[in-house]
Amino acid sequence: MPRDYKSRASGQRKKKNQTPGWVWFVGGLLVGLFASGLVWLKFGAGEGMLTQRSVPPAAKPTQQAKPKPKPKPKPKKAPEPAAQKPRFDFYTILPEMEVVVPEPELQAPVVAGAAPVAKPRPDTGYMLQMGSFRKHSDADRLKASLALVGIEAEIQTVNVNGSDTFHRVRSGPYGREQVNTLRARLKENNINSLVIKLKK
Repeated sequence: MPRDYKSRASGQRKKKNQTPGWVWFVGGLLVGLFASGLVWLKFGAGEGMLTQRSVPPAAKPTQQAKPKPKPKPKPKKAPEPAAQKPRFDFYTILPEMEVVVPEPELQAPVVAGAAPVAKPRPDTGYMLQMGSFRKHSDADRLKASLALVGIEAEIQTVNVNGSDTFHRVRSGPYGREQVNTLRARLKENNINSLVIKLKK
């Protein structure tokens, strides 16, 4: 007759005496606090803590003969390092005549009864940059869409780092009021723009 192995117990398993997880957590926390306390005592115990001892006026010593302090020898100055070349060369790449103008500066608030606002100097102007592309065809496509909106633009080719060529789509120079109206027209047609202030 065959044996029934289904109900037979498969040996008794040994129970391991496991330590609960919270004991390991508390033990690790205590070891970490102890180690950080030792480091603090060794390196940072005296720094940053200033204590001032107060001496009562009656306990102040009377005048005593003070020994003359020895003159300290002047420390030798280390030779200054030679002028280092700048690590980046974008300082020379970016044209000096361009300044990006933040939004609030362009839109002057109108207040009733306010003093007359000084008009901007005629030597300052603003340019609008609608895009910068690696491919000339993309820049030409944006220029054509700007012409449909009624904005005359030009494409400026710029070499960056001697190897990268970018084609900027720009329009201008304009006055402050013209820049605001043109930007509103560009926003209506979902075209982003950047205002650049020209210095002379």
